[in-house]
Amino acid sequence: MTTSSIPFDPARLARIDRARQYAPDDAVDCVVRGLFRTDSVIDAVVADFAAMDRGAGWRVLKEALRSRDPNPPDCPDSLREMLTPLLNPPDWFDPDQVRQGAQLWWRFAPAVIIGMGGTLLSAYAYGDLNKPQAMNSRSEIMAARRYEETARWVLAATEPGRLGPGGTGFDSTIRIRFVHAMVRRHLRESGSWDRTAWGEPIHTTGMAVTAQAFLLLPLAMYELFDISLRDDELEAIRQLWFWIAYLMGVPDELLPHSLERAAAFNLAATVVFAPPDEDTVILTKALLRSGLRAERVLPQPFRPILAPVLRPVVSTLVWGGAGRIVNSVTDPDGTPPRNHPVVLTLRQVARAREWLRHTGRLGTDEHIAVRQRAVLAAALDAMKAESAPVDPRYAVTARH
Repeated sequence: MTTSSIPFDPARLARIDRARQYAPDDAVDCVVRGLFRTDSVIDAVVADFAAMDRGAGWRVLKEALRSRDPNPPDCPDSLREMLTPLLNPPDWFDPDQVRQGAQLWWRFAPAVIIGMGGTLLSAYAYGDLNKPQAMNSRSEIMAARRYEETARWVLAATEPGRLGPGGTGFDSTIRIRFVHAMVRRHLRESGSWDRTAWGEPIHTTGMAVTAQAFLLLPLAMYELFDISLRDDELEAIRQLWFWIAYLMGVPDELLPHSLERAAAFNLAATVVFAPPDEDTVILTKALLRSGLRAERVLPQPFRPILAPVLRPVVSTLVWGGAGRIVNSVTDPDGTPPRNHPVVLTLRQVARAREWLRHTGRLGTDEHIAVRQRAVLAAALDAMKAESAPVDPRYAVTARH
């Protein structure tokens, strides 16, 4: 599909022209083409699953992942075609570099957590990108649960050494790809999807932007906190998210082949996407009101009493603070918030930790990653959060 053949929308056309002032033409063109493309490979799998006996497709998938065999008994051709290049990775896949990238990505947990929060908020900020979230309703009526499930997936996907075939990160990422396909199928069948205004449901541009936000936003936080990464370390982190995006079904032209390309693509996308709308307000309010079930850290008798106060206060502090920091970073006309109180405080902590790291007192990158991952895991466990990413069989929640 060429940019000249996409459905005409005058407002989007104006945004496309404006995007060319900020990003190279090829980045803008890739963004626009991706708005009207989806992961057709897995769409075919989900269609085949729907034609099989109830639950049969999911059982075949479970066996394929367990055995690392892309062609288990009763496997439809579509699933075999999808899994074969994933279970037999291409030559460019370097498991050692991906493992190192995961360790380095987790060098300082606050950078990852703020970046992860910003990635989730960015999916709500645009009046077309937010439609799958709004129309599926999980993000509105189960805001905290969706964050918890996303956080559990991030922990699984970025666990060093667990992202190759047979690893928990690999399996979790494949299942999230199925989540996207199930929601996309539901939205297409709903009869309410406006393709001209919003592009395809869960289009490849949105998939790429999300994966690359997980790559770029924590790196932006590291820069704000004065944590320096060498070129080879940045390359390892890029390889990590290149592989994750590949597993997610992002097409080659939208993969982060370089950090510069990823940044140009995401910058172009933020200008091309539609401006905030009513759904932006609804989804963001849901996060600020109930995005963290903070009352769950308390003994059971106190939870119903304090939840109406504690949940919105903590959610607003965390999500509101993360949102302001990330918005300043991602705004094409913005200025990095180096003097934000949270940034100032975390920068001092980061500088002290970096001094300790350079002296060897924090141990190896592997040891550091284990402890930093434990920060997020402990917070989730303290809140009695969902224990696993969303199951694709239960990914769809109708809008009320």
